[in-house]
Amino acid sequence: MMLTHYIVKQKTELVTGEFDGFGKLCTRVIEGNMPLLVDLTPNKVLIESINYYGNNLKGAIEGAKSILGNIHLCPFMVCQELDICLFPHKSSVHHDCIWFNHEHVLNTRSQGRYTIVELRNGNSLKLKTRQASFNSKKQKAGDLRRILTERVLSGGNLDYVASKQYGICKETGKLVFDGSLIKNKQ
Repeated sequence: MMLTHYIVKQKTELVTGEFDGFGKLCTRVIEGNMPLLVDLTPNKVLIESINYYGNNLKGAIEGAKSILGNIHLCPFMVCQELDICLFPHKSSVHHDCIWFNHEHVLNTRSQGRYTIVELRNGNSLKLKTRQASFNSKKQKAGDLRRILTERVLSGGNLDYVASKQYGICKETGKLVFDGSLIKNKQ
């Protein structure tokens, strides 16, 4: 059975492209040990999922890049409140790009030019990519999750020291940033 739509959730382990029997690009989703086939492209599933949680893909990527720097193959948060962070194993222009949910990647090991990725569901995947390359992408996703969590837990407070004093001018009621402009009437 093919689903007509799908929203990425915490238990989503990965999202990738797969052609159906008619040659149409669809989306294969793994939720635990349950493989699902969705009658939408992976990009459409990602866009609809992010929109569902009140965000958009462009903004999610721009936000991640503002935190991590202008990196290639940037991870992004599908939903920060649910801590759902996806990262691609290669460029999403490739139909077989796999978007991994960072939380579900337990371990990796090298096998020549391949990487074995062990998932939380007990299954593993063999990818044609070097372990260092995969782990770098996984690390960036972990950095994004950590930084955003720290920002939320700090209440959004930035540590800064005010460099100038300011006050309110008694005559005008306006803010002034030069103490010499504040007149005290005694």
